[in-house]
Amino acid sequence: MNFVIKNNLNDEEEQYLQTRFLSAAAALGISEKIALPLYDQVHYEYTDWSRHYHNLSHILSLLGLSELFAAQLKESALVDMAIWFHDVVYDSKKKDNELQSALLMEQLLRPYLKKEQLDFVYALIMSTSGHKPLLPENADNLWFLDFDLAILASYKKTYRKYSDAIREEYKSLFSFFVYNAGRKKVLKSFLERKTLYFSTEFQEKFEPIARENLAWEIAGLKEG
Repeated sequence: MNFVIKNNLNDEEEQYLQTRFLSAAAALGISEKIALPLYDQVHYEYTDWSRHYHNLSHILSLLGLSELFAAQLKESALVDMAIWFHDVVYDSKKKDNELQSALLMEQLLRPYLKKEQLDFVYALIMSTSGHKPLLPENADNLWFLDFDLAILASYKKTYRKYSDAIREEYKSLFSFFVYNAGRKKVLKSFLERKTLYFSTEFQEKFEPIARENLAWEIAGLKEG
């Protein structure tokens, strides 16, 4: 799995993002004329200066995963829309980012999607709050959540970049020690789960690596 963690993408990566958005829109019956301004608005939200991990590089990585595991997805276009919108609203000071992201998705896509499609994307986005599937019997929901947490199973160098980027998003809000205490609590809650991932493939291939990375980060978090 390849992960990109950076603030600015190159031209090839930017073109890939636009192509994937327009392809998903077309599969859902949304014309390019309508999809382009939607893409521009969503793209703009992810370029906010305060984003260091939850930015376009995160979307790029998740779209790469949805392409890699496309054969496993039944509603790939809707999963891609959930990827695009799941962090479209992101303010590290707020605790309702998932809800606000889901609401903005509804607002922008309501004229073009059926109610059941909107409800499905809404459920996928909201399942990232706590990372628990709201549709536990739906395989796409499980794959989507695994994509979102796949970074936990990255190579150590990449994982370090990920953890540093998360810290940057909270740097202006919390002191070093307060952040470390909160981050440690979150990471321990993941380790306490029976499984981090929901698909058998992720559990078998990536779960041990992810747990090792989590334990490594926890060990390096000093508290006052």
